[in-house]
Amino acid sequence: MHIIKSFNTFRRGMLVSIATSAVLVAAIACSSEQATSATSEPESSPIATQTQALPPTQVTEPTTSPPPTSTPTPLPVPDLPKFVEVAAWGSDLSGELVFARPNGIAVDDEGNLYTTEFQGNRVRKISPDGELLLEWGGSGRGPGQFTAPTGIAVGPDGNIFVSESGTSRFQKFTPDGEWLGSFGSIGFQPGQFDSAMVIAISDEQRVYVTDWGNGWVQVFDTAGQFIETLASWGMEPGKLFNPTGIKIGPSGDLWVVDRGNHRIQRFSTDGKLLDFWGSRGEAPGQFIVPTSISFDSDGNVYVSEVNNSRVQAFTPDGQLIGEVAPGTLQGPHGLAFDQSGALYVTDTGHDIIRKFVVQ
Repeated sequence: MHIIKSFNTFRRGMLVSIATSAVLVAAIACSSEQATSATSEPESSPIATQTQALPPTQVTEPTTSPPPTSTPTPLPVPDLPKFVEVAAWGSDLSGELVFARPNGIAVDDEGNLYTTEFQGNRVRKISPDGELLLEWGGSGRGPGQFTAPTGIAVGPDGNIFVSESGTSRFQKFTPDGEWLGSFGSIGFQPGQFDSAMVIAISDEQRVYVTDWGNGWVQVFDTAGQFIETLASWGMEPGKLFNPTGIKIGPSGDLWVVDRGNHRIQRFSTDGKLLDFWGSRGEAPGQFIVPTSISFDSDGNVYVSEVNNSRVQAFTPDGQLIGEVAPGTLQGPHGLAFDQSGALYVTDTGHDIIRKFVVQ
């Protein structure tokens, strides 16, 4: 009798143990399915078809800040200034100035324009009234020659820096076009480029160049000495996917057009993520292939788009103000304001440079 009771007790214990194990197995299976669903990339995600090689693992990424835990108070949205086109040069508008896909544009302290031509492979210096003052370059890979130049910037000392997507380098010139040096080479290591796109110079004599293929920003001094890389390839906030436009903002921060992710990102000059905004789409305030960025005297942000063929204005926190000259542009790229507040746009698809003033 004692043996039978012991057996029944043992059998009940085994049944409880088996039932408990079944519950645990089911819970683990359910948890695994949820985790798999949460981490799956949608079929339409760009990263699913991205073949770009990641940057070298030995590069140390800068620290990025997580998105803010509370929503900051939005900035007041001003009225869009009324921009009026007062001049346009190129195409059939002027016999002297004919452009072959104008791209980058910069303004010096005297109000003169410097432009690059993606197909023309040259730099032109133009007065505010549209007079051609100087040009230099020519197709090639030698000193002072260009292959698909894209970006241009004027340094604090007046020297001109030109980035080239075709030769994966940037070159330095005097304001009169005298060649001073060439920096960078094609590759995937720090100090090398997989298509050097757009260039910006800080007051501290640091040269920032967006690297399209490697998905980062390369930093040099104005003598061409490599300093560091900022950010890395990816889709998360603080990472970059085919970056193009870059500009030092009014407060000294670094603004980057994250073209492949259809957004704008703001960093400190040492690479710390400060803010980001934007999404893909055709609606007002959205982007498809944003390209360049600039700022008016009030600190508002202007962004050009190739696919949507427009220039939109935003508050610094990403609220839409409005569109400049709707229906005028075709695939615009470069943007630059002069000290008087005039806005210059390289209307790349029309081979025209347009000048707008606020009325």
